[in-house]
Amino acid sequence: MAALLAVFAIWAVAAVQWPLNGVVVPWDSKNQFYAFFRFMAQAIHEGATPFWNPYHYAGHPSIADPQSLIFSPLFVLWAIVDPAPSLAAFDLLVFVHLLIGGLAFVGYGHRHGWPAAASVLAASVFMLGGVVSGRLNHVGIIISIGLFPLALLLMEIAFDRRSWLAAAGFAATAALVVLGRTQTPLLLSVVLVALALRHVSVQPAPLRYLASRVPVLVVMALTGAALVTVPMLLTLQFAGFSNRPHVGLDLALLSSLYPVNFANFLVPNVFGSLEPSSLGDWGPSHGTRPGIDATDRSFNYLFAGSLTALLVVWHGIAGGRLIVPGRRLFAVISALSVLYAIGRYSPFFPMMFEYFPGIALFRRPVGGAFILVLALAYLSGHLLSDYVRKGLPAPPAWLLAAVAALVAALLGWAVIFSMQSSKGLAASFEIAKTLPIYGGLIALLMIARSARGRLVAASVAVAFTSGELIVRNAASSLNAEPKAYYAFLEQPTGETARIVATIQREIASRSTGAARPRVEIVGLGGPWQNAAMVFGFEATNGYNPLRIGPYDRLVSPGESPYTALHRRFPTSFPGYDCALGKLLGLEYVVLDRPINEMPHLSGRTVAEVVMAGPTAWIYRLPDVAPRVELANVVRVASADEFIDAGRFPTIVTPSEVLVDDNDDLSQTYAQARNQAPGKAEIVASAPDRVEISVETRATAILTLHAPWYPGWQVEVDGQRRPLLRTDVLFRGVEVPAGARKVVFTYRPLSLENLTAAFEQLFGEQG
Repeated sequence: MAALLAVFAIWAVAAVQWPLNGVVVPWDSKNQFYAFFRFMAQAIHEGATPFWNPYHYAGHPSIADPQSLIFSPLFVLWAIVDPAPSLAAFDLLVFVHLLIGGLAFVGYGHRHGWPAAASVLAASVFMLGGVVSGRLNHVGIIISIGLFPLALLLMEIAFDRRSWLAAAGFAATAALVVLGRTQTPLLLSVVLVALALRHVSVQPAPLRYLASRVPVLVVMALTGAALVTVPMLLTLQFAGFSNRPHVGLDLALLSSLYPVNFANFLVPNVFGSLEPSSLGDWGPSHGTRPGIDATDRSFNYLFAGSLTALLVVWHGIAGGRLIVPGRRLFAVISALSVLYAIGRYSPFFPMMFEYFPGIALFRRPVGGAFILVLALAYLSGHLLSDYVRKGLPAPPAWLLAAVAALVAALLGWAVIFSMQSSKGLAASFEIAKTLPIYGGLIALLMIARSARGRLVAASVAVAFTSGELIVRNAASSLNAEPKAYYAFLEQPTGETARIVATIQREIASRSTGAARPRVEIVGLGGPWQNAAMVFGFEATNGYNPLRIGPYDRLVSPGESPYTALHRRFPTSFPGYDCALGKLLGLEYVVLDRPINEMPHLSGRTVAEVVMAGPTAWIYRLPDVAPRVELANVVRVASADEFIDAGRFPTIVTPSEVLVDDNDDLSQTYAQARNQAPGKAEIVASAPDRVEISVETRATAILTLHAPWYPGWQVEVDGQRRPLLRTDVLFRGVEVPAGARKVVFTYRPLSLENLTAAFEQLFGEQG
């Protein structure tokens, strides 16, 4: 109980540093994940599902996006009760995942006979150490890694007690780890399998032990498959239809961890990693090694506490305690994670990239640093436990001297590297500041003679290191920015309130039965990139590396529109007032500059000024198409050919539509261009459902100007009709003559869509 209370207290003191200092976890945490969280809460409280997001790239399959938080239970539960979660609530939920892992370390330590101090140290390293602290803004990774210790604990309990309940709990927790669906969850899954195999192999009769656990394994397998299969299938479906290109090895190796970074495992600020962003850091990064490194200081940060570094170097490596039973596998995991993270500086990652399934889908070997922190947490607990039980190790003098020489060489390399930025003296000063700390810890561990004395010494050292991690790693420049920078996402004030109110007023004034204006926001900075999700603007762009492929190819909205330079204008979308822009209903453009100063535009855009600075310029574009439109002049052509060529077809009149040649039409359409096909109006709209009232004189094609995507279904007067792919990108349907009700509904979980996704995957593998 004392260890649980201590871990909770450390977590609470660390977590409160953000609100006490008026800061929040920044960057992707707010620009992307928080925006998805707000959309999910809003959709749920509107009585819709959050599976389709109409405010993101004209329409986005959130259920298939690993970053949408839809399969994160704590976020979903909060969204159910809170329609507009605050920034603080979001950060709290992220921190809670680390608390869950920290408390699970106490359970693991108890099972393995650790003293309370060892469990507290391991939990502190896990919650606050290294890249976990540095990349706290990567919410999906934090969720997965936060749940890993609980999964491991439940796995051991399920095996040892033959508990079906623990087996189901393990499978559910492991499934949530896997559903992070990025590189780190993949690596965590491999580690979990390795630890399960090790747990079985060390039993007195492994085969008999395993045979007696078959029912437990069945529960694990069935529960895990039930939870993982559908989300993974939908993500793979999205991947096959997305903009995601193949990542080549050369590109991946740019994100290698340069080995000199291991100096900050020993000295946290040796490269200025903890200095304010305005002062800059001087460690290996894309700034100091352009064209060589694509990492930054938050990826490269490895400090997990002075006691941790001392135990690993002195007791673990020099003292040989990393290779005793019970520690070897974690030592191997840490060694392999180092080899993986350093990428280009070892043959290990290129070999994994070439031969291990899934690795080639990702581009950052430095992500292996997350696994290193995890392994260090377990190793620190084991090593401190060994110290309390066995005392100090007795390494050979030559080995101790060799290890000391390697440490000195590494720190010397760090100083030499720092000299390239004229920071050699600063690096030397940071090293000098840590010497008394290590000296004090060494003395503390050496003066204790009895087991009781060692326990007291260990407890004092752990208390110091936990405080050290809080002071250095909680709410540091690596993981905190002023809340004021993101506060408008929670409650706009001043100029941001004026901008938001102007957009809302304009959209409301132009929304009619058939029209629903879209907006594009470019250049206003990071927090604005996905602000459309928060405020309910149907935007043509956003911030996300994953986008629907055909849309991305033809519209080219970009991944990160925080500056105007990121907005490119391809042949198919040469300017905001082009044919494709009009069909998208792009009526408002919000820029950080006058529109005639936008880079990459091929010509002057005709637009009406709605707001002229000083922060934002808002323009209204003329003659945009309605959201729903009828056509009775039909051309048949291959949508894929237009997409592959990067061209958009010429639409001669509003009554003309292009239908994909893979779609079956019920009739041949007349070519009379002067006869109006009829009238269509939207009567109800939700993120996952659009209801349209249609009146036609003869059978016509209705187009909903929203992206065509698998899983959408359409009904006419309650009867299913084939979903057409119209004008290359959009959804359409044939509507018989008369007054009709047409309903488009997103049903990604339908057996029909899941079967199609499975067949798509099976066909690609075949």
